[in-house]
Amino acid sequence: MNLQDVKGVGEKTVPKLNKLGIYSTRDLVDFLPGKYWDMTRFSDLENTHIGDYVLLCGITLSVTKVQYIRRNMNVFKATFFTQGRKIALTWFNAPYLRERVTEGEEYVVWGKLLENKVSLSLSNPSFELKAKSERLKGITPIYPTKNIIAQPTMSKFIRGAIDKEKFDSVIESVCEDIPLKEAYTLAHFPQTREDVSLGRRRINKERISAQLLAYKLLKQGKSPKVKTYGLPFNAIDDAVKALPYELTPSQNKALKDIIDDFNRPEKMNRLLAGDVGSGKTIVALMAAVYAVRCGYQVAFMAPTEILARQHYVTACKMLSGIRIGVLTGVSTAAEKRYVKAAVKAGTIDLLIGTHSVIGDKVEFADLGFIIIDELQRFGVRHKSSLENKSENVDVLVMSATPIPRAMALTLYGDLKLSSLEPRGSMAENIQTKVIGDEQLSDVYAFIHKRIECGEQAYIVCPLVEDSEGLERMSAKSLYASLVTGPFRGVNIGLVYSGMKEDIKAEIMSRFYSGDIKVLVATTVIEVGIDCKNASVMLVLNADCFGLATLHQLRGRVGRREGLKSYCLLHTSVKKESERLKSLCESRDGFEIAQKDADMRGYGDFFGLRQSGGGGEWGKIDAELIIECRNIAEKLYKERLTQSLEYEIVQKYLTTLKDVALS
Repeated sequence: MNLQDVKGVGEKTVPKLNKLGIYSTRDLVDFLPGKYWDMTRFSDLENTHIGDYVLLCGITLSVTKVQYIRRNMNVFKATFFTQGRKIALTWFNAPYLRERVTEGEEYVVWGKLLENKVSLSLSNPSFELKAKSERLKGITPIYPTKNIIAQPTMSKFIRGAIDKEKFDSVIESVCEDIPLKEAYTLAHFPQTREDVSLGRRRINKERISAQLLAYKLLKQGKSPKVKTYGLPFNAIDDAVKALPYELTPSQNKALKDIIDDFNRPEKMNRLLAGDVGSGKTIVALMAAVYAVRCGYQVAFMAPTEILARQHYVTACKMLSGIRIGVLTGVSTAAEKRYVKAAVKAGTIDLLIGTHSVIGDKVEFADLGFIIIDELQRFGVRHKSSLENKSENVDVLVMSATPIPRAMALTLYGDLKLSSLEPRGSMAENIQTKVIGDEQLSDVYAFIHKRIECGEQAYIVCPLVEDSEGLERMSAKSLYASLVTGPFRGVNIGLVYSGMKEDIKAEIMSRFYSGDIKVLVATTVIEVGIDCKNASVMLVLNADCFGLATLHQLRGRVGRREGLKSYCLLHTSVKKESERLKSLCESRDGFEIAQKDADMRGYGDFFGLRQSGGGGEWGKIDAELIIECRNIAEKLYKERLTQSLEYEIVQKYLTTLKDVALS
């Protein structure tokens, strides 16, 4: 239906809505809130992040007069007492509000929690007398409008679209639930937290069931695998025996699973999960040898230059008789020309690289097998681009901590799973501990002692630079403070994703050599960093990261047999301690990824987002995926012809056609 059929949407508004990807009334209805402000209960300051919106009840201790700072700028302040703490309230250019704020009165206030060196503060907060509170209550949806359209205006447009739109449901014929129109109304205009959960879950059920049905149809329609392998499992015995150590039982089983997949009539779609040091790379390289000996080329994609080069060096050492090339963003023009020509001519058997491997100008003579390392670092479009280099290629993805979307695919059964057991006792040498602000000075002293013993340390921050209103540690500001403060006289390095590759490489080289003792970084070091001498990983504001990321960071230490190592997770938020402590109790990356998926949600499943939206209320969980799988099976068996008439099914048939589903 036309957007201008909605009351209030005129010619000037349509282009603004188009910028947000909204072209029809259905798009308006599907433009769900990115988050919800919960004003059904007061915030607990002890368990709140700086930068969060908070609802507080307290008493004003003092109020200043309106002060004129400069032309067109005035301000007045109040000291607000709540939960045993004083908070500074500041209003800019709102002198008319001054007469509504009285000392000694009890108020409800709402705003973004900020922090300066002196106290917590709220800037331009909304407020009401506690005795007459009417506005600051309930659940307020917040839409991702990018400031193009005001929140109240968007809400008004959506209400108009719900009144105009039809809500045909493909799943209502095979399962009982609330009507789809009611679900959208609850999601957009909730009165309680339960309304949001009920509405979002029903909408997700419709979408995921339609996605699974569309995927099943696409899968049924795919042509049989055209690549034939045919060699027996023992065809690579010589390569396995040439390794400097024996494969573990779990490595042997995973390798057999992969080779069995090669020889099945359908393409391989397998996840190889295993912790740091479990030997995922060696299994993948042995599988590559098998594919090459069967006459096919292999592409091995890693997320970073460092990791790609590391895999290249390992492959050159371990594999004989295999022609290996490397292609990354920092390869010289001459190197790129040579490698691309060799790959096209078929004189390179195994191409290892970063995103450069999926470039339009990279053509393979006969690509048969794709290996994608650190799956969580790639989007579905990256995987699709690589798969499209050849017909029906076999795919192996690897990760110590699979992304929620991959976990969802293993639940559905479309992504087969091989898990590797830890090799040796290195993981057991890592002690994980959660620390608060008051322990940081002791931790810095502890790092000094480790340095004196000849060891090294990482300190990871969530931000590159300071961000206004977010009291999070930033790598640049922390580096500056450590150089002149706790680590004065110690060689400290700084790396982050925006640095030039040659500068980053130089700093990492100095860290590997032992010249740099402490490396301050962002999550750019999450994968591919292998410094045997690093024994301490300190993650500041660890509450900003998912469990899977933290587990990956922990894997940067404990990489030398016998070296006692430490992973210290810092948080200023008490309620986050329990979540973080789950890492202290588990070293199993797959188990941690499962917990992370349960907490964050399983994402858009077969769509293009890899994690969920809508915060805690919009999560896609394992139970929902299994329920939707059963619904999709019913639709396929009992109402296939009718289901194909629904717009949502047709949409996913188009969307999923060219997207890698692994």
